[in-house]
Order: sequence, then structure tokens, then C-alpha cells
Amino acid sequence: MALAARTAARSAWPSLAPFLERHYTTGVSILSVLVFLVLWETAADQRWMNPRLTGQPTLIWQAALEVFRNDRFFYHAWISFAEFGIGFVLALIVGVPLGLIMGTHKTTRLFLEPPLMALYTAPRLALLPILIVWLGIGIASKIAVVFLGAVFPILVNTLAGVRNADNRLVQAARAFGATQLDIFVKILVPGSLPAILMGVRLGIGRGVLSVIVGEMFVSQAGIGYQIMSYGQGMQINKMLVYALSISLFSYGLILSVQWLESRIRDWKPVS
Repeated sequence: MALAARTAARSAWPSLAPFLERHYTTGVSILSVLVFLVLWETAADQRWMNPRLTGQPTLIWQAALEVFRNDRFFYHAWISFAEFGIGFVLALIVGVPLGLIMGTHKTTRLFLEPPLMALYTAPRLALLPILIVWLGIGIASKIAVVFLGAVFPILVNTLAGVRNADNRLVQAARAFGATQLDIFVKILVPGSLPAILMGVRLGIGRGVLSVIVGEMFVSQAGIGYQIMSYGQGMQINKMLVYALSISLFSYGLILSVQWLESRIRDWKPVS
């Protein structure tokens, strides 16, 4: 009986190997999260750290149930996601075309680069009071903060992607009579897509951070507003519910962009 069981296990292993290889990355990621949660729960339960200051996974779960039932969670989430979504779409609409134009026209790049880089290096919090004076404390000021946070990584990476295009492909296309539009559409844009998507990933992180910071200081609703309110009231578990929610949202968007990047990676011209 034991010999038969060992033989069955050995015959089943080859069929499991491809499955394990395909899902190795996901499995390791899930395992790391589980280990972290177990260590966090154990440290709080054994009072190695103060759960009133650091939270505790089981208490956060209980707080999440209460937040979902009584705290208008989805209303606050909708406010934050709408502010982020509008600001980020505007950043894409402006950042990608402007980066492509600056990458292909030297005079335009030299003319626009100094003021844009000055804005890029300016801290967003320093601009927030000016945006409030101009746009008020409503949704418009948060959209503007998200736009400023996301547009520059997208623009800079798009510009770098165009400028790093393989010049040999451009010269070969010109030798075969390709027009400037053909070169732009068929070589420069596909070749810069990996850099553009890298900028999009960076822009997502900057945009999410911007909307939360904006809501923490100037808002009457939204996830950032709730984080600030519960933080001031020392309700750490409820505060972490909102913080983890926005982290999961951001992580999901980044994974989506990484999936898209893996699908179009072959478009990049090979040296």
C-alpha cells in the first residue's frame, strides 16, 4: 500500500510541475503576505508592539466590517477614485502627446523643458495652497494635484522612450522612402511604448499619493479625509482599513499596467 502511494505521488508530480512553474510568482507573493500578517498578529498579540499604535490584523478585519456597514465607505472611495481617475486621464491626455512631440522636435523640447522641469521638481504640497486659492476646496483642486503628480513621470518617460529609439531603424526606414509620419507611427511610438508604460506605472503611484495628501489637508470627504480624521482620533484600525484599501487599489492598477506591458513588450525594436 505504501509503495503504491509513493508511486502515485511520483506520477502526479510531473503533472503538477507546469502548474507550479506558471503560478510560482503568485504563490511566493501570497506566501509573503501571509507570513507578514502572521508575524504582525503574533507581535501585537504578544505585546511585542503596542496594538493601539500599530493595529492588529484581526482587529482591522473587525474594523473593516464596521466601516463597510456604518461609515459610508463606498461614498468616500467613490470621491477619491473619481478625483484620481479624472486627474490621471488628463495626465495621460497631456503627458503622452507632449512627450512624443518634445521627443521628435528639438526646438519644442528646448523651449518647454526648463519650465516643465521646474514644475516637476517643485513639491506638490508647496503648490497646494495656490491651487486652493485658484480652484477652491472642492474636487477641482484635488484633480489638479493628481494631474501635477502624474503628468511629469508620464511625460519624462515618454520623452526618454522616443529619444532612445534605435536610430538604425530610423535610418533604414528613410533609406526605403518612409515619410516622417511613417517613422513616427511605425517606429518611434511602438519603440517608446515600454518607456511610456513605465511612466504610467510611476504616475499611478504619484497620482494616488497626491489625491490622498490633497484630501488629508483640504477636503470634507474621501479616503484621505477619513485617514486624517481617524488618525487624529487615534482609531488606528479604522484608519488602516482606508489606508489598505487605497494601497490595494493602487497595486491593482500597477499590476494591470504590468500585464499590458508584458503583452506589448515584443513591439520594442530589437537592437
